[in-house]
Amino acid sequence: MLSDIFKIIGKVIPDKNEAEKMKRDIQVSYDKALSDGVQANKEIVLAEMKSDSILQRSWRPIAALIVFLAIFVRYPLYHALLISVNYFKLDIYLPQLEDLPQDFYMMATAFISIYAFGRTQEKRFK
Repeated sequence: MLSDIFKIIGKVIPDKNEAEKMKRDIQVSYDKALSDGVQANKEIVLAEMKSDSILQRSWRPIAALIVFLAIFVRYPLYHALLISVNYFKLDIYLPQLEDLPQDFYMMATAFISIYAFGRTQEKRFK
């Protein structure tokens, strides 16, 4: 992202010294914002870890379990049950399941990525 900005600055500003100064200023501002973000994230994670509320400390694992259960119940468990009912010729009604929306998978993927990042940060700052 910064490389694209630096290319544009090189094209727009004819004075090379002024362009380099602007690039340095942008790089310093970017590094400071990144450092401030990491520090803020560290403080949030530490506050969650020190909290007395079990829900605040364990909301990510609970949410991850819900996502995994939604997928597990929907596919392997349902299909194993369907195969068993058909194999043993049981008289049990199983509803036809519709596919989950594509947005569900994108949200689940994003959540699991954020969860993994959060766990990494927790382990890093302990």
